[in-house]
Amino acid sequence: MRVLILSLDIRIPGCRSLKERRGLLEPLKKRLRRDLNLSVSELEPRNSPDRARLGIAAVVDHRAAGDSQLEKIRSIIDREHRLSVLEEDLEYW
Repeated sequence: MRVLILSLDIRIPGCRSLKERRGLLEPLKKRLRRDLNLSVSELEPRNSPDRARLGIAAVVDHRAAGDSQLEKIRSIIDREHRLSVLEEDLEYW
């Protein structure tokens, strides 16, 4: 058994308020939880309207299953045209 831990630094160009940012991130977090059965949390910085950091975790059988989950995560995030991933940090435990 492995644990996939993914940290994403996200930029939201043109986002001017925390309410607007929350309106974009909440549906994304819900979709990741619902569709892929992931644990998703918003991390610091929470006070910047155009930046966000998400922490994502999943328990998988083996690394290949984790890599498959990672591709699905990327696919869902790529569909969000208002978001761009600046940095991705991946760990397996």
